[in-house]
Amino acid sequence: MIIRWVSEDGKRKWIYPVEKDLYSKGRIIKQVSTKAKVIGITKVNIPSPLHPIIPYYVMLLEDKYGNRMPKKTMRECKIGDTYEVKAATTDNAVIITKIKYDVEEYLKESLKLVHAHELEAADKILIKPSIIEAAYAYQAVNTNPKVIDGLISYLREKGIEDIAVGEQAMLGNDVIDAANKAGILDVCKKHNVPFIDLSKAEYAEKTSDGFSFRIAKDAMDRKVINAPVVKTNSQIGISGAMENMIRVTDERTQKKMFEEDIEKSLPKLIKALPEFLTVGDATIGLHAQGPTSLGEPAFLNMLFISKNPVALDSVFAEAGLFKMPQYLKEAAAIGLGSNNARDIEIVGDELEAIKQHLKYPEKDVTSHPHIKLIDGKADPYIFNSALKMTAKLVGLLGYEMWVAIGLHFSEEELAGKNRLVAYGKDAIKRTRELGAKTIAEIPDDIDDMEKIVLLKSVLENKEKRNITAADKLKSKITSIGAKIKGSF
Repeated sequence: MIIRWVSEDGKRKWIYPVEKDLYSKGRIIKQVSTKAKVIGITKVNIPSPLHPIIPYYVMLLEDKYGNRMPKKTMRECKIGDTYEVKAATTDNAVIITKIKYDVEEYLKESLKLVHAHELEAADKILIKPSIIEAAYAYQAVNTNPKVIDGLISYLREKGIEDIAVGEQAMLGNDVIDAANKAGILDVCKKHNVPFIDLSKAEYAEKTSDGFSFRIAKDAMDRKVINAPVVKTNSQIGISGAMENMIRVTDERTQKKMFEEDIEKSLPKLIKALPEFLTVGDATIGLHAQGPTSLGEPAFLNMLFISKNPVALDSVFAEAGLFKMPQYLKEAAAIGLGSNNARDIEIVGDELEAIKQHLKYPEKDVTSHPHIKLIDGKADPYIFNSALKMTAKLVGLLGYEMWVAIGLHFSEEELAGKNRLVAYGKDAIKRTRELGAKTIAEIPDDIDDMEKIVLLKSVLENKEKRNITAADKLKSKITSIGAKIKGSF
């Protein structure tokens, strides 16, 4: 796709968005081409971090307006060949689009490539972004507000008026605070679109493969456009099309899904939901220690779009050269779609051409270099809480300790972890089942300040072997003192 912004008199062109011609004061005309001719070709045999697979080719394309643009391809082509982006022919196709400058225009053109995705003016639409914690847009933790802006504009052009944006934050966070910091509330106000806190929504029960889900009625009664950030996830490998839909369920369902192994329950949720379109936001993207702000912006400048969430996540895993997440294998096994990228129709940019080595998340990392995590697929509240509490101790010196969370860890994973803390009722239950020796058991239902003080007492004392009554009393006094101070 080649886009240029041209002055009304045709004398000036820009490769980036321009709203007004300062020279002639005239209007700007946008030229968009999905078809071009190859007028040059270069073969590259030297790999680089962003282009690890060789050989590849760089075409110089020229469209009907005379606009030119270089384009990477893995296919050997000749000068004079036609390069054209054609629409998808199957529902399982994944559209991959490299973005240059204008998110909205590339988004709109990419949506035209989706197979048989008809929208009517009478449709009721729910846009479901990813807004898990309070973070700025440039941190790539939450969906880019430009993507939401572009989606709403696209729907308005289709004549659709009944549009809502709905999400709930990661358990333990406030979605309004997060949406405000991410800039998404500003987009909703700009378009006069309501923002729905799905944690306060009305829910309906639906059963899939023996699992009962409580799902927000807005996600059942409206056509859903799923708009996740495409990023890594230290618990399940990838946060993408499938993971983002966890938060259309209520808190109790989410906790139950993780308790019964999220990688098996997540495919069952997707099977229970009506079909939805996913616009995967990789305009920045996040890798390394995603899905939270521990991750690193990846600067991918891409969109991944598909009607099949399994296909989209599988293609992203392949694009980042990641190992295939177990939940995608489970999804393929129950017939939700192929997790083999070779079986998936790719439209737009070539999959091989966009592959690069993204950083895969490590499961034991926290904000503190001396506090390691043993994550037994803890529910979002405990996972979020553990990361927050350890972050409060950043800057303090200390000695290596391990914090176990969740239910799904083995005796082997605890082997050699001498300074072990069981955090949350599930981890307490599991460590007791395994007969593991812990320095401390920190339950869910005590105050955050108490949790921090107890963790600090273990972190700073290398010889500590157990939490004493004095430690517990100190944590309570500190917590009460903090509350009294905060009340003035």
